[in-house]
Amino acid sequence: MRANLQNSMYLGGVIQNSHGIPVEGLWLGEKTEHLNTDILLKVARATAEVPVIRDRVRITHRGAASDQGKFDRSVLPAGYRFSMELSLWSDTANDPSWQNIINLLAHPLFRLGGGGRAGLGKVKVALAHGQCFDLKNKDDRKAFADLPASLAFVQGMPEIKPVHNPCNRLVSATLKLQPLNFWRIGQGDSPHLKDANNKPADLLPKTEQRVIWKDGKGKPAVAELLVPATSVKGALAHRVAFHANRLDGEGTWADEHGEMTKYDKSEECKAVQSLFGFARNDRINPENDKQEPDTKGQAGRLYLDDTFVAFDPCEKSKDLQMMMHNAIDRFTGGVREHFLFSEELVCNKPFALSFIIDTRQVEPIARKALRLALDDLCQSRLSLGGGGGKGHGFFKGEIQWSDQGDWINGRNNLEEAA
Repeated sequence: MRANLQNSMYLGGVIQNSHGIPVEGLWLGEKTEHLNTDILLKVARATAEVPVIRDRVRITHRGAASDQGKFDRSVLPAGYRFSMELSLWSDTANDPSWQNIINLLAHPLFRLGGGGRAGLGKVKVALAHGQCFDLKNKDDRKAFADLPASLAFVQGMPEIKPVHNPCNRLVSATLKLQPLNFWRIGQGDSPHLKDANNKPADLLPKTEQRVIWKDGKGKPAVAELLVPATSVKGALAHRVAFHANRLDGEGTWADEHGEMTKYDKSEECKAVQSLFGFARNDRINPENDKQEPDTKGQAGRLYLDDTFVAFDPCEKSKDLQMMMHNAIDRFTGGVREHFLFSEELVCNKPFALSFIIDTRQVEPIARKALRLALDDLCQSRLSLGGGGGKGHGFFKGEIQWSDQGDWINGRNNLEEAA
């Protein structure tokens, strides 16, 4: 990143190659070959034709995908670096707004793009240089005019460091999970094990590569197991809804709603709305037949991070194991045709999850429900990923809170901890 003052507020950026050099302008002639030979640029360009896909599915209270709730989105793999220029025009020397803007880059809630509450968009400032130019001063004016347009030029600019001042309303936590046996989260496309007939497994854990930087050079790392924040978010949201409904007065239960086919936790449960947000609800105005917003949407207050877990893909490794599955014909007692398949499972591989909660306006019942949901996850009462009905995806865990658990247990206010 390069920071300097110009005649407007401006933020733009370009991707860096494997040597940390920004790719600017039109790369024609000899430069075109570099786009095909540089390992990072080659992979980045390939994502245009074969994008990195994250599968998403919206699960109902029945445990199945909701109508039109299956979708996917393409993402840029983690670790890519960008060079950016942030500029500000000010009539005041050493304008405090400038440092405030720089400090926002280090704010724990700072995200770029969509999916910020679902593990995407989190960035870190690797290196930043900045300089203030007084355009009323002849020497500064000349130095500003001579400043090259390239984002790679930082000579003479002092290094600046974004600083995050602790905020009482933010509570962070690290959740360490130790699986009881097997787990598989997501559906991957890179098999690692084969059966006796040299056939790879049908169901695979999700893996992704991320760029690793060392000594100023970047290279794609080997594939790592991916625990998407969305998988954890979905499981917690459903369990929060359960606890919030039972804690709501005398309790809200399924039989009280009669026909439950239309139940939606993000619309029916205020605790889920408080923590995970909800979409704007539009309606048709009968007077003019136009679509108008009925209720305003609300962004979630729980920020979850994706987790990458290193593993050994070797067949002799104990990190992965293959399991066969089949369906039995109830009349013949034999295997049903086309229902024999195999699954590649992660075996006893622990990992840690990180998340941040913006505690502003989080209802007390939502806080209690979240605490109970997290306790269920740590006490093997809530599974993550597929195969929960077969005993997969259950964990023992512990949580380390930035405030030693004061907020989640209600010790920082007049409420009695439940």
